[in-house]
Amino acid sequence: MLKYIISFWALTRFSVAISQNLNGMATFFQHYFAGTNNLRIVSIILLLLAFILFLFLIVILYIKSLLSFIKESEDTLAGKGALVKKKASVQDQELEKELEKEFERDMETSKNQREALHRKQAKEQLADLAAAKELQKKKKIALKEKQDAQGTIPFPSPVEIPGFRGNATLKEFDWKTGRQGELDELAAGIGQMEPQYPSRPLIDTTGLIINMLGRNIDAGKIAQTVKNRCREKASEEEIIQTIDSIQNFISLANNGKFDTLENRDILPSPDDALMALSRGDTGPTLSLMESLINTFVDKGAQTTNPQKRDIIFLEASNYACIFGSIAQIDGDTELSTSAFELALELSPKNANAWSRVADSYQQSKTDSKAVWAYQNVLNYADTNLYPHQIANANQKLAKYYESQGDRQKAASLYNLSNNYYNTIGINTRLTNKELDIIHIIEAKQEENMPDTIQKLLNLSKQKRRGYL
Repeated sequence: MLKYIISFWALTRFSVAISQNLNGMATFFQHYFAGTNNLRIVSIILLLLAFILFLFLIVILYIKSLLSFIKESEDTLAGKGALVKKKASVQDQELEKELEKEFERDMETSKNQREALHRKQAKEQLADLAAAKELQKKKKIALKEKQDAQGTIPFPSPVEIPGFRGNATLKEFDWKTGRQGELDELAAGIGQMEPQYPSRPLIDTTGLIINMLGRNIDAGKIAQTVKNRCREKASEEEIIQTIDSIQNFISLANNGKFDTLENRDILPSPDDALMALSRGDTGPTLSLMESLINTFVDKGAQTTNPQKRDIIFLEASNYACIFGSIAQIDGDTELSTSAFELALELSPKNANAWSRVADSYQQSKTDSKAVWAYQNVLNYADTNLYPHQIANANQKLAKYYESQGDRQKAASLYNLSNNYYNTIGINTRLTNKELDIIHIIEAKQEENMPDTIQKLLNLSKQKRRGYL
């Protein structure tokens, strides 16, 4: 009860205080605004305040609408961007599908062409068989007539069938009796026989090498093809070095090494040099390489820094090896030997130069110098950088030790050499299909050579300039 009375009293006193204050304020405002002028001023102030509040409200509404518009615009742009990306993605997918279809059409066309070629070849072989059969039948008739006249029956001679090596006896079958299985078996036998191609000197294969390089064929497959063409007329190392030299010449041309030569105006162009080389003429290529070697030798002689000078001379030494290898395929042993000796003079630890000069000494029948040079190949050559030079040195040293009666050492070196050559497959015989492809390539080699050379020399230039 006491608590309630205290609370009520406190609340009453508080109410009285507020009433007194409000009465005082009312008296003050009544007294202050008693005059007419004061009322006008208050009215004006209130109107101004109302107007300001109205303007403030309008500004707030405008800003709000503006923000809403900006947000809607951003959403619209984002939607359009997503739509554009979606359309671009769809277009890319359609283009990719179109390219895939085009590639499939090209593959199908190529497959049809190959099948047509095979069918044509099969028809030709069957026609040859038919002709052989007809000839055999005529011979039998003639023999029978002769036998009837003479009363003797000699043993029939074998029939020569086109496509076979040597002679083979044609099986007895009659076209009219439907014994087609024997005919198919004979035709299959002919297809499995590898066509005979006469072996060629290495210089006659330069056009084929350039042609296959232009088709981006692997260097190992090119070496295998050239070995099948040359057989005993070129060693594995000669073939590999020839392919490397032509590739290096093309790389030098694409890297602009011949563009800055002092006598560039009177020298042949790399295009003309490659065209001549494809026809067996090494002269223009050797002219460019000789000028390049002289330039680097002079540059090295004028360099005072020993390390830089050694680097320049090593580069010149490599160029001398290219020069010598190209000269060697033309049979100029004296010129190639001089080039390889120059390469060694410029860089005495150049393993490739030792391999090349050793081959030159071996061809010149200077066995002692050749053995010495081949031993230096094994001394200086890194197994990862110079595998075919090491295999060649092992092969040639094996022949030397065999001639000296050391068959055990010769057999060991032969195994090392053969293991490498078997790995790269250079001595593997080409299949009939591969031989047919090479034959087709060679048939149009001269016609396609200008385009091939242009492709070899221009594609890398475009890459170097940043176009591809």
